[in-house]
Amino acid sequence: MEILDLLSKKIKESFLFYSIALILSTEKKVCTRMAKFLSVAHDFLQRFLNNYGLLIPIFPKLMFSIANYHSKKKTGYLVIDDTTMSKPFAKLIAGLYTIYNTAMGRPDRGFNLVVIAWSNGNVTIPLMFEWYFDKNISGEYFRSKTKIAIDLICRCVDKIPFLYILFDGHYSTIEVLQFLAENNLRFLAKIACNRKVTVKNVFDQIQNLPQLKFIRNERNKSILAVYHGMKLYFSSHKREKKTGGYSFTYIVSNMALSAKAYIKIYEQRWCIEEMFRTMKQLLGLAHCQSKELQKQKLHVFAIFFSYSFLESVKHKQKLENPEAAAYALQKLKLNKSILRIASFGKNFQCFA
Repeated sequence: MEILDLLSKKIKESFLFYSIALILSTEKKVCTRMAKFLSVAHDFLQRFLNNYGLLIPIFPKLMFSIANYHSKKKTGYLVIDDTTMSKPFAKLIAGLYTIYNTAMGRPDRGFNLVVIAWSNGNVTIPLMFEWYFDKNISGEYFRSKTKIAIDLICRCVDKIPFLYILFDGHYSTIEVLQFLAENNLRFLAKIACNRKVTVKNVFDQIQNLPQLKFIRNERNKSILAVYHGMKLYFSSHKREKKTGGYSFTYIVSNMALSAKAYIKIYEQRWCIEEMFRTMKQLLGLAHCQSKELQKQKLHVFAIFFSYSFLESVKHKQKLENPEAAAYALQKLKLNKSILRIASFGKNFQCFA
């Protein structure tokens, strides 16, 4: 029996209303305020969070269904990155620890999530995530972001077609690169300039290799080199800074491409940064006040679903971004917006 068959009509309705409230409500995304916006009882929305045991298992399958639907129109790629959920005023939520709040530029209390998303350039769909906990919190159960990233990739490779995997320099560890190379998974990632590789019996840092030095107006160069036993392509890219001078980016890949193609493909990774921004600023990623970690997880998954709905509306109506899609929905009467998300959900049997 499908887990979805175990969900009552009321639980499905609470899921539907919780999701649309994340999009339409302009106040803090907590049950009391969202319920007031929808003119429903607080307990009605709380029912959604209370049923985390039944609901959490259905979300990965749901997100893969949505991504596969869009994949039929255009094949995409996977992106891995992490983000923080800042909760400076929370004291009793399980698992909180000190993180760095990039928006505020200071240490803060909160969570760290490692996320894997799928995108084809038209739509971006968040697929799965795992919490990353500091060693002081997780103790003997500690898992590095590298191991979490590998686990997320393993859980995705057979679920959706993709061209390659993109990630930034934090995940271009020896362990990740070896895992991808051994499993014949195509990838492209930023890499630190001080990593040492071997080219024609010369062992040196990437930034010091004469083969990657620029002559005159050159802006992109690539070479084949050996890194910890792996034959990989390394490229350097020169960019003029707005403040003057130049910046240099180094990319590693197991795909044989032109030097310009590497930087062009790497720029596709930006879709996940835009996704995080929308989730935080519009959908209230860090707003849930529940003390239970599983309810926090369900809140994140609800945001994944709501973001996917916005991406679908954006693509269908040819809008600029998910924020424009949310604004278009906000201009409709509430019952029409609810019907829109209900129709979207029925395509994937969420509210059927």
